[in-house]
Amino acid sequence: MEKKDVKFHFPVLIYDNYCSSCSKFAQAIYHLSKRKIEILGHFDIERSNELKELVFKNYSKDPTKMFWYVKKDKAYASRKGLVHVIKDLIKINLGLIKYNKVQLVDQKFSKSCYIRNNFYSQYGCGDDAKSVFKRISYLIRNTDSIQWNA
Repeated sequence: MEKKDVKFHFPVLIYDNYCSSCSKFAQAIYHLSKRKIEILGHFDIERSNELKELVFKNYSKDPTKMFWYVKKDKAYASRKGLVHVIKDLIKINLGLIKYNKVQLVDQKFSKSCYIRNNFYSQYGCGDDAKSVFKRISYLIRNTDSIQWNA
């Protein structure tokens, strides 16, 4: 199958699936969105790699250092991503925006940290309060957005 034949459901949340607190965050977003925001792990399946190749082909930084909220024309990272996720969650739950439901495909959620494989181990990877605080702090301090064509 050629990459241009791959159909993606938008919006998509791309998260660090080597991080247990990030996996819980992604699952919560999926359920709070009434299963209308697709979630894909940075280090997971071929489908996520195909989407990242499309979205980040002209992005000079390492996209795996932040979670991304990808819409059809723009991708938002960390702080900006969180703002757009919250806006869409409100609109979805009020019935102001229509997205189709999406099934999870081959998700491998982390139940523990893979510290040696994970950039974020220094920014908190676990479920303990200190790790979650470090992770949120990193998320708030960092942000980015990019234009792309679906």
